[in-house]
Amino acid sequence: MTNLKIENMDMQVEAIEEKGKGLEKEQADAESDSKFKYAAVDADMPFGFVAVAAGEGLESIFSDLGVNAVVTGGQTMNPSTDDILQAVQSVPAKTVFVLPNNKNIIMAAEQAASIADREVVVLPTRTIPQGITSMLNFDPDMDAKQNTINMNIAAQNVQTGSVTFAARNSDFDGHKIKEGEILALENGKLSFTEKSIEKAAIKLTRNMVKKDTNFITVIYGEGISEDDANAVCEGIRAKVGKNIEVSAIKGDQPVYYYFISVE
Repeated sequence: MTNLKIENMDMQVEAIEEKGKGLEKEQADAESDSKFKYAAVDADMPFGFVAVAAGEGLESIFSDLGVNAVVTGGQTMNPSTDDILQAVQSVPAKTVFVLPNNKNIIMAAEQAASIADREVVVLPTRTIPQGITSMLNFDPDMDAKQNTINMNIAAQNVQTGSVTFAARNSDFDGHKIKEGEILALENGKLSFTEKSIEKAAIKLTRNMVKKDTNFITVIYGEGISEDDANAVCEGIRAKVGKNIEVSAIKGDQPVYYYFISVE
């Protein structure tokens, strides 16, 4: 006899069972690390929504607008493809709309869409105000294709202002920036610098207002009080007149003192 092979079948079975238990444990551990749990598609739920946002206020706003799962993330804290995928898979809808709300997150959202086990539509929202406006323009009586068109058009009509600070000396869009300066950004590009947060917000908003502007929404972040936000709104009203509706909502977003939506 040559090439004789003797195997213990009991030991093989035990090894296979242990390997299976190990894989099950890894999967369970991965699920326990996420706040999202997998949900099978429900044929009676045509649409669902996932949005990316940071801040309790913003999370509440998107939830109130009908978003099923909010992924924590934004500028300086971009979620991974897997984070977005888990959120998508937790929404039991036939079609899930994803709102990245940041230009740096769109690619991760598209990658998640390509491997999800349900239809996913990524709306390329680049800012929080665009995401909010997209949700406000969703119509449950329309199909996914028409909603995609309408929500994208609505988002593109939003001008977004952002007021933040310079964390260090740097060169931003060709401008020399000093640490601590207040930065006013219009649609992601530096417009000017200031020393006062309030003055920056008011001036930036005035710069973005057009003849057809109807609404201005001031979203205030961490460290900004309601009184601070109301003072900014009053300053804006004094600059733009009474024909434009100006309102403030609490976003609690980090890094940015204000997001300003001009429509």
